[in-house]
Amino acid sequence: MELQEVLENALQILNEELIRPSISYQENFDDLMARAGQDRAAAILQMFRSLTRPNLISLRQENPRRVIEYPEAYVLRGTNFELLMKLFQMISTDLREGFLIYLMKVIASGGATSPAGGRDRFPSLANRVSNLPLIAELFIRTGNLRRLMEALGKLNEPTIATAMMLMQIEELISINFHLLSKSELNFVKASLDPLRQKAALIVEKRLSSTIRGRTAPVYQAAREFVYTIGSIIAECEQAKYIYLKQSLQQQKPNLEIETDRVAVVGYLDSLGFDPILKQSLEAAEQEYRGANTPFDLKNCLGLIRTFYEHLHIQGGAALAASGGKTIVAQWDPTITYLKNSSFLTMQQEKFARGLHTLLSDEGVHALIPQQEFARLLRNMVIEYGLMFLTMLGKKGVKIS
Repeated sequence: MELQEVLENALQILNEELIRPSISYQENFDDLMARAGQDRAAAILQMFRSLTRPNLISLRQENPRRVIEYPEAYVLRGTNFELLMKLFQMISTDLREGFLIYLMKVIASGGATSPAGGRDRFPSLANRVSNLPLIAELFIRTGNLRRLMEALGKLNEPTIATAMMLMQIEELISINFHLLSKSELNFVKASLDPLRQKAALIVEKRLSSTIRGRTAPVYQAAREFVYTIGSIIAECEQAKYIYLKQSLQQQKPNLEIETDRVAVVGYLDSLGFDPILKQSLEAAEQEYRGANTPFDLKNCLGLIRTFYEHLHIQGGAALAASGGKTIVAQWDPTITYLKNSSFLTMQQEKFARGLHTLLSDEGVHALIPQQEFARLLRNMVIEYGLMFLTMLGKKGVKIS
């Protein structure tokens, strides 16, 4: 697919969104409750009950809007969003560059609008709708927030379309704040505040002038800029507080998990495992406790995966040696041997491989905050490790 074809396809999708907007956030409460653990489900339910009306209409009336602590509660839906994301994912890295540059020019030009036609759509302004909200979602959800802010910074003056784009960003942070890291939240604040100041000057001049006509849409857009950017900045501070709160609360130890972690360390010593396993586990624990960025969490999961792999490799080698056999000191052959020797059942082997896949996956986990994801995998490895080591101990296997 050539760039021209990509742009033509994108333009078809964007024109459809301009005429018949499709994207919207929808409540995901029933599905979330079905998948959530009991404690988390109860907390989410309490959050919904605390709202005057558990829907987006009431949330949109707030200024500044509150940031929902459980971003899984709402999901973005829309055929045109799905199509545009699929198109983006299909094209090569080189074509993506040209694609993004084209969309940045659309934003910097001020965008386009069409009549809302009395439809109850969000976002809408001056009885108009736009496709810029869809573009904003694409940029943020593909990791191109900085380019989005760069394009907005090139605006000559506020427009109705870009005002609606800001309304969509406000909505995203309010209910899906986990898509932005703490550093990105700070970047959003720093990028948008100059736009708010420029818009405030337009509003002041308009209020002190009798000029009407062509300046009216600019004034209306500028007023929305001031209002919405102020709310976005307040949301960024709320979201940062939630990150801090979650980080500190997660540092409160779960006594059962901590007891099992101590037991794992005890088994590593008593069975004669290489001290590097204990060191990897302790280093992962330090990274986990002090994690402040996605990079820290990536390091944490890397250390946990190292521990997990060598736990099996060293344990499998010792088990094979006890039967007069040798195996290749690698993850896959070891797991295969543990299953074939009936040390692991078929279901246990599937679980072990599945957990290893999760530890190796560096993709985006949109429905769960990264800190939570790291905690979940850490806890799973500790509990699985205790089971594995207990089984080795009962067989009388010694590593050295």
